[in-house]
Amino acid sequence: MSPGGRIKDSDVEVVRERTDIVQLISEYVPLKKSGREFRGPCPFHKEKDPSFYVNPAKGVYFCFGCKASGGVFNFVMQLEGLKFVEAVERLADRIGYQVSYEKSTPADIQKRTEKDRLFRLNQTASDYFHYILKETDEGHRAREYLEDRGFTGEVIEEFHLGFAPAGWENLVGFLTKKGFTAPEIVKAGLARQRGGGSGDGRGAYDVFRDRVMFPILDHRGRVVAFGGRRMPGEEAGDEPKYLNSPETPIYKKGHTLYGFHQARSVMQDGRESIVVEGYTDLLALWQVGVRDVAATLGTALTENHFDLLNRVSDSVYLAFDADSAGMDAALRTVDFWGRFRLDIFVVMLPEGEDPASVAKKGGAEAFAEMKGRAEGLLEFAVRKTIEGFDTANPMGSRRAMEACVAILSRVSSEEMKPLRNDLVRKIGGWLDMPPETVEVYLREASRVAGKPGRPGMGLRKAVLWEKVEKEALRVLLHDLDALREHQYLDDDFFSNQDNRKILQLLKEIPVYDEVVPQAEFDSLTQRMVEGIADEGLRGKVSRLLMESPPECKPGYEDTVFDRLEYLFYKRRKHQVELDIGRTNKKLEPKKYESLCGQLLEIEQVMKQLFPYDHG
Repeated sequence: MSPGGRIKDSDVEVVRERTDIVQLISEYVPLKKSGREFRGPCPFHKEKDPSFYVNPAKGVYFCFGCKASGGVFNFVMQLEGLKFVEAVERLADRIGYQVSYEKSTPADIQKRTEKDRLFRLNQTASDYFHYILKETDEGHRAREYLEDRGFTGEVIEEFHLGFAPAGWENLVGFLTKKGFTAPEIVKAGLARQRGGGSGDGRGAYDVFRDRVMFPILDHRGRVVAFGGRRMPGEEAGDEPKYLNSPETPIYKKGHTLYGFHQARSVMQDGRESIVVEGYTDLLALWQVGVRDVAATLGTALTENHFDLLNRVSDSVYLAFDADSAGMDAALRTVDFWGRFRLDIFVVMLPEGEDPASVAKKGGAEAFAEMKGRAEGLLEFAVRKTIEGFDTANPMGSRRAMEACVAILSRVSSEEMKPLRNDLVRKIGGWLDMPPETVEVYLREASRVAGKPGRPGMGLRKAVLWEKVEKEALRVLLHDLDALREHQYLDDDFFSNQDNRKILQLLKEIPVYDEVVPQAEFDSLTQRMVEGIADEGLRGKVSRLLMESPPECKPGYEDTVFDRLEYLFYKRRKHQVELDIGRTNKKLEPKKYESLCGQLLEIEQVMKQLFPYDHG
């Protein structure tokens, strides 16, 4: 935790300005000058031909392969897995600059102190459990259990496994002697208050008793929680086989993957990640040499999990149990497909098997063979969706096809066309239906459903609108005079929500009421890029900054914004025509007349903008 919390804005600017982005990135990969930019191999993914570009004037980088993007702070955050404050501190140290911090409020200080104490408490508890396992007679049974499962001393040490002895106050007593209070132990999820307790922590008892303990680390290697496995052969009572820490001020299940800290460097080297469902699956794979693996913690994969994996991987393999729960967990990840620059695959395990049993029977080779036959996530999702219908009759096939439309809609872009065609072909094979028929279903469903904010829009229109909107944004990002001239540009001129967000960000740049030189404008756009949290949006802006608009073309800028306005009115015209079609001329004559008047006005504006095309 940084000593003072938030770094002063003025110091952030000093660090940004003094950090040469080309020199910084050259410390990791070789860069060669290519026109106004520098080009080299991407430090975030493996590639044959360099597709990673750095623009020193704009202070941004962009990879056309994996879409990594941003400024100097984003680069360090992505590469080293740091938070913003940590990245600023890291670059400040690099240039020998001492940053200062905003004065923290008493509440800020108390919150940081509380979290720091919880981190220390958890680490102390982890050391205690590990000692009990390794050095005491009480831990003997647990050591035998781990040996029977095939876990060697190397695994025990690497993951700091431990044992919570039987008894109700062993850990509470140990931690209080170390200076921690009972309420803190309760807040950490390691103790509970006895019924009728005062709430001050007196009468607290251990949550984990007679269990093998698995410390859970965050991505920075700090102990944030624990998992405990009940010793076999014991009276279970109401106790679950596996028991996990509750969420606490320092632990959120949806933000944490077990084993990620240990696997991080291996994942980064190979640009691949494997995700399993539990501690023992992970440890079994690790034991046989599969080290690029992390595990979920009793929850489905979340956007935050994928964000962690996205920092170190190009490909993610889901190796869930071959039961209905495991397959359902894999299917739920479809929601995240396309949000991250990741190829996602599903490893199909034999019926009744899990990664631990596969590793125990066949070792790393058996798992690697199954991993080599993994299905792409969308292919898996389509196949499992179809299997849920009775396709022996035409109605079942039709409903199965309709259910697949939502999945296929994720691959409607031009760059996804090969994948889409492959899915269409496979769907046709599974449903005994020609690919042409599948295409008809897809087009019909797309026509009916449309897209949010774009009534009745087809793919060609979407591509055209996006092209014009991107060109307008490119001009605004590069040309300070153009940004000033079009400062009142209406958000509705942009049909794409991301493009509207970019326009809003541009409008927030303070360039309207004062003279700002182009160099300072470049610095302001760089700051804007680094402040974009959404990775996809940041990549889009970075790419636009990489691609300068054509120069020395008289009237080019006017043409771009005229066409942007023209397409806006074209969308409005289409909507008014739809409204006219839905309006009964006899029952609603005033509304009908008003709509016809609107249509005439729109057509006149369109004719003024482009006289030869106003249909």
